[in-house]
Amino acid sequence: MAARQTTVFKTGNSAAVRLLGDCRLPRGTRVRVYRDARRIVVEPVDQWPAPFLEALGSFSDEIPRPTDNRKQRNPFTSR
Repeated sequence: MAARQTTVFKTGNSAAVRLLGDCRLPRGTRVRVYRDARRIVVEPVDQWPAPFLEALGSFSDEIPRPTDNRKQRNPFTSR
């Protein structure tokens, strides 16, 4: 993918950038925006991170479920 240039413009009280060509995202896509040194990164948040996907299935032991040993309160009594 070759880098392309675009221009920052103002829409309302926000700065905006038109995503060109294969950088376009579907309308309504939730994104995470952060600064990395001089770069500004925009990435979709509706996808699982690659390290998480790579780790799927790597833990073979059974994970015990916690038990709730607290007494249940009777909602029909005063205490």
